[in-house]
Amino acid sequence: LVLGISQMFAMIVFPLFRKKYTRKKIFTAAIIMIAVGYIGFFISPMNMLPIGICGVLIFIGEAFIQILMLMFLADCIEYGQWKNGKRNESITFSIQPFINKIGGAVASGIVGLTLVISGINRAEKVVDVADSGISMMKVAMMILPLVLIAISYLINIKKFKIDEVFHKQILDELTARGDIGGDSK
Repeated sequence: LVLGISQMFAMIVFPLFRKKYTRKKIFTAAIIMIAVGYIGFFISPMNMLPIGICGVLIFIGEAFIQILMLMFLADCIEYGQWKNGKRNESITFSIQPFINKIGGAVASGIVGLTLVISGINRAEKVVDVADSGISMMKVAMMILPLVLIAISYLINIKKFKIDEVFHKQILDELTARGDIGGDSK
């Protein structure tokens, strides 16, 4: 319920934020929301109120990032056309489901491995799980994703250079060349 409502809310309000802030600022804010959510989740007592608040932060931030990733991916189509003279939207957009499948498989593998190593899969009751097993599960569910999100943020900030200004420049040059909206070859 928290996931669904938070993500729907984020998708509804995203255009309002997009009118007021740059993509980079929204991306940074979303990463901060997710980080605060994961840290809060990690230190929260087993109480639904703080866990729910942390979930809202995580899922709103994730929804913003999902929308931004689609925008970044679409920008790469024009960049590829500008740089290479070919527009490959079908190839570019077909990569996303493939990446999502790989990400899901890796995540499932990590969860399965964590359940086995921590002993949670053998436990019949919650009290049967050792404190080390619970700690391992918390690290795998909250710290590992947080570290990977921080790494992905740093990669994005350092390597992805298509901001609104550069994207407009690309579109202007494609328009001037007569290449906008189709293959140049």
